[in-house]
Amino acid sequence: MKKILKISLVVGVVLLAMNVYAVAVNFSLHNKFRQEKMISFGLEDKDQIKISIYDADDKLIHTESLAVDGKVVRSYDLNNFNEGVYYLVEESKTKTTKYEVLVLNDSATIMSDPLSEVVKPAL
Repeated sequence: MKKILKISLVVGVVLLAMNVYAVAVNFSLHNKFRQEKMISFGLEDKDQIKISIYDADDKLIHTESLAVDGKVVRSYDLNNFNEGVYYLVEESKTKTTKYEVLVLNDSATIMSDPLSEVVKPAL
């Protein structure tokens, strides 16, 4: 009985640690297959969020508005994108954050540090 309790406690701590880690990391790369260029990221907020993807010439490629109430995970398939640098912009009522996305032959990578982050003034 003590052994089952110890194992349950260890599993609980590991799951809790994984959940805390998932909340702390805003964006992460998801590549199930080598030929798949897909980016996935999680957001945690209680706000209306606009997500946009721009190419290197600042041309809008995709935009989406989300009503986030807690946690949400979004994934984007970039297989049709040409090689190059793209920008993923997350805009909420309080701030705008811009990330650089690098698309190469068979991979897509979101740079972990934001390229820019602008906090909007409270009205």
